[in-house]
Amino acid sequence: MAHAQRHEPQHAAPQTRTPRPRPQRDEERYVSSRDAVHIEPSWTDPRFLIPLALFLLAVFVIGLAFRANSVESTANPTPEVPDVVTDVIAAQTRAGFGNVNVRSENGLIILEGQAQTSSDAAAIGAVARSVEGVGSVDNRLVIVGGAIELPTPAATEAVATPAATPGLQDQLAGTGRITFETASSALTPEGSAAVDAAAALLTQNPGVRIEVHGHTDSDGESVFNQQLSQERAEAVVEALRVRGVDPGRLTAIGFGESNPLEPNITEEGRAVNRRIEFVVVP
Repeated sequence: MAHAQRHEPQHAAPQTRTPRPRPQRDEERYVSSRDAVHIEPSWTDPRFLIPLALFLLAVFVIGLAFRANSVESTANPTPEVPDVVTDVIAAQTRAGFGNVNVRSENGLIILEGQAQTSSDAAAIGAVARSVEGVGSVDNRLVIVGGAIELPTPAATEAVATPAATPGLQDQLAGTGRITFETASSALTPEGSAAVDAAAALLTQNPGVRIEVHGHTDSDGESVFNQQLSQERAEAVVEALRVRGVDPGRLTAIGFGESNPLEPNITEEGRAVNRRIEFVVVP
């Protein structure tokens, strides 16, 4: 008996379904886009070479500028002026000799320039020597005033030349002490009386040139004393001018505390050192 063959139903093979792409979020799209355009830097990229070249050029130019300034400073160093030279220049200016060239070589003060007369040259040298710290002074001033040539007188004419009274230096010293108010260039009544007597002598000797020397004691700062001595000498010159003495015959020089006659350790010694001296110029 033939058996009937069973036929089982055939099932179709399962089909694979392709999943639909999931939409990317914004963050994912940003990362993907950034990764896609990333390019490794290259030394030949103009975007890199041009800024680098500009930077190197700027560094080169700045270096040249610094080098030029350094070479110029080395080739032309600014000379340092010693303090004593500055003090001498200041003293000369206060004394009315501001046109003098002052320099120092190995501790030697050198004066250069021009002076109208030999008296002016001597006065300029005296001012320099009166400054504290000054040792030797080399006075190289050139006298430019010269002598005035007068016509030769006839043989029958006599030329009278004013002559100084014998002993005029001592007579001026005997006119009395010229005194001032404390730390001032104002004359005291006694000082004015002494100037009156000096003016009378100078009026009797019109052909004589006089240097008026001012001196102080050592109390206070030396710079102040130097200035005070100059101001006092100038005050005496002005007082003589008011009394009829030609100021062209007078030269005021302040020596400060540099030339004491007595030690400045007592009041008596300091009083002697505070003085005005008249010096007859040959």
